[in-house]
Amino acid sequence: MDGLSAPDLSILIVAANRCVADRLGAAVATVGGEAMRPSFGFVIRAVAAEQPTVSRLAELLGVTKQAASRLADDMVTLGYLERAGDPADRRRTQLRLSPTGARIMARARAESEAMESELRERFGAEPVQQLRALLSDFVERHGGAAELAANRARATERA
Repeated sequence: MDGLSAPDLSILIVAANRCVADRLGAAVATVGGEAMRPSFGFVIRAVAAEQPTVSRLAELLGVTKQAASRLADDMVTLGYLERAGDPADRRRTQLRLSPTGARIMARARAESEAMESELRERFGAEPVQQLRALLSDFVERHGGAAELAANRARATERA
């Protein structure tokens, strides 16, 4: 590495996360997600999974109810989410993806699949499967098993 020492693992993972976020951001901008912020992706996944209330969204994201409410308000204003009455309890309001939010989620998933496909082409299926296994094990051992099972994650920064 030109006389420099190799980056420590945390730098490598954070740098890879930035590359993934940049790719996803560029991809979703093509389907109406020009104003997407990194925290919005976590909200979209959580809302797609269960159409939560703002209180439940706060639990899913690991943020305060006020932070979740601000995120939801911003995303409704931008047209990524919609508020809908809960058929079981008219006093409650659920969040759901708008058509634009659904397009953003589909585009992000397609881009994620494209990134994995690129890795498989470059390195082969076995190393990519090993990478997935290593990362899954690491996340599970650090309290993230439920997030992996639900196919979502909490934001790394407080929203």
